[in-house]
Amino acid sequence: MLSNIIRLVSGCVTFLGSFLIVWGAVALGIAIRGPEAGGSQIASAISTIAGGAIVVAAAVYFGMIDTSWLPA
Repeated sequence: MLSNIIRLVSGCVTFLGSFLIVWGAVALGIAIRGPEAGGSQIASAISTIAGGAIVVAAAVYFGMIDTSWLPA
């Protein structure tokens, strides 16, 4: 039961982190391509991408939790 919950939460958080990565990539493309390309917009997009990668890494790590010690 607990392993199913962990798998579900890990999958949802991985999806949200992946969404952040894609959102940051789109924002980076817009910031670079836009007529008023500024450093703050580019920095914000890069930090969104990095934040999404950290969330995905945390979700993968959370999914690796060992629950074999729990009674069946």
